[in-house]
Amino acid sequence: MPSIVTGIIQDLNRTLIDAASIEARVAEMAEEIERDCAGEVLTVVALMDGSLFFVADLLRKIDLPIRLITLSASSYHGGTSSSGSLRVAWPEGMDLKGQTVLLLDDILDTGLTLSEIRLHLEAQGPRWLRCGVLLSKKRERAREVVAEYVGFEIEDEFVVGYGMDFDGRFRNLPCIGVLKLDA
Repeated sequence: MPSIVTGIIQDLNRTLIDAASIEARVAEMAEEIERDCAGEVLTVVALMDGSLFFVADLLRKIDLPIRLITLSASSYHGGTSSSGSLRVAWPEGMDLKGQTVLLLDDILDTGLTLSEIRLHLEAQGPRWLRCGVLLSKKRERAREVVAEYVGFEIEDEFVVGYGMDFDGRFRNLPCIGVLKLDA
């Protein structure tokens, strides 16, 4: 009897990145971050919900003391492209002055979300601020933003899986795939 996940995978046009490749690249990213932040307490600001799986897997592989702050941020609002309107739920009392900060997100697309959040974080005066994303789309950005740590560069396609969704579905896929338009 096929699993539910197997049935969901059939809604994909194609698998873009398999689970083993994701696991290997996330481990490499953890090593890079750990090397760059050796001896520091790392404050991670993670954008949820799409980056949940990526952040959890990455942070378990980093052998440093970590302080985790999660933000709810969205610019898709149920569609397959950015609406251009960013909503962010900022936690009360967030103070990053003098800290070593790593901003994590699932995907760098238009640059809108990461640029606005990065500017907000920079204004708080961290000693060190870098950005990491699992995926970076090869496309012209509405706003330029640098991601110092990138898992994979992908074409400008709508992807799901490994935390990323379409209208709340597909987050639990172990791979990253391109969704069939009729799914």
